[in-house]
Amino acid sequence: MEGMMKGFSKILVLAIILSFAMFGAAKAEEMNHMHKGKAAMEMHHFHMLMDHGMSMITEGSNMAMLAQMKMASGVDEKMLHHGHHMMKEGKELIIQALNGPEMTAMMREHAKSPLMDYTHQLGEAMLKDADILEKMSMEDMSAPDMMTMHHMHMMINHAVQMATEGSDLMMLGNMDMAGAVDKMTVEHGKEMMNDAKSMVSDMMNGKEMMDMHSKGVKMDNPMMAMTHQQGEAAMKVIDLLSNMPSAGSK
Repeated sequence: MEGMMKGFSKILVLAIILSFAMFGAAKAEEMNHMHKGKAAMEMHHFHMLMDHGMSMITEGSNMAMLAQMKMASGVDEKMLHHGHHMMKEGKELIIQALNGPEMTAMMREHAKSPLMDYTHQLGEAMLKDADILEKMSMEDMSAPDMMTMHHMHMMINHAVQMATEGSDLMMLGNMDMAGAVDKMTVEHGKEMMNDAKSMVSDMMNGKEMMDMHSKGVKMDNPMMAMTHQQGEAAMKVIDLLSNMPSAGSK
């Protein structure tokens, strides 16, 4: 009997040791999963900040262009000043998100992460679009097609704003915090993204653009060339936002 008890005791001790080992491995795996999820969530907060910065830039650009149409004396000057201020602040927000101390801390551990690489690609595309918008001017409105082109610029800017908002909705829905509402949020975000793509494509390839080309406004026209540069830069931003990796389970 004593031998049996000793044997049973050994089995019990071994079982306890194995249980602790299995629990420890499971806990380590859980912590690793949580860590990765936390990192992805932090990256999506960077994305939301960058989306907000891009939205500020496009809205500021539209305000500046509207002011330069000189249709409301007195108010125009204030609109122009505020528009330029929004563009500056939006660009600085994106740069801060990409290069600030918070990103530097993330880079120490996640520099080779595909999501990190994606984030910097998105930031570069946003800053390229911002650079093009900063160079736009309406000082010379003598050509009749200038007004048409600037209306196109505003539509393209609006499309980028739609895409950033749609991206934020998709990220929010993919965080799995609101049950059935999450699906609705993601789907509406996708719809906004698709509408944004269609809008840019229509501005760059639609009847109005073809009519201008047929009348002789070709790519050697500086503003026409800039319009196409803006369209390409905007579509690059929208495409990247459409293909953003998810931090959630969807």
